[in-house]
Amino acid sequence: MNEIFVIIDANFILLPFQFKIHYLEEIEQKLQRKVKFVVFKQVIDELEAKAKREKNSSKFSLLLNSSLSYLDKYKEMFSILQDPSIKALDETSDSFLLRKCLELKNEDLLVYLATNDKELKNKAKQFKINIIFMRQKKIISVERA
Repeated sequence: MNEIFVIIDANFILLPFQFKIHYLEEIEQKLQRKVKFVVFKQVIDELEAKAKREKNSSKFSLLLNSSLSYLDKYKEMFSILQDPSIKALDETSDSFLLRKCLELKNEDLLVYLATNDKELKNKAKQFKINIIFMRQKKIISVERA
């Protein structure tokens, strides 16, 4: 069976410390197998830019740094791939993530997009991309396209 790739959106990266949820482990349990998690430089850049813009930036920066440490701590145990890709100048972060999902899907790989962004989830559904999201601030859900 093909490998499973889970592309992680910015809002998912913050889950461990926002909602005390170990999403890497929960996703693997839901999918019942080892997964390759993909974190794009674009997503990290987006979060770092937000940290600079936030009024309460020290609180957000702490949340972000803790969340990045979480990814670093578990990168071997959970096969977290750091991809240096960033969006094109005329591209939004959402369209970048959708494009990356479709590229993997076109290689006949099983792809999921982990996001809590309602608009991005709806676009992913239109492209028949599997999604992973959080419900009720504590439950990881999987929706297959």
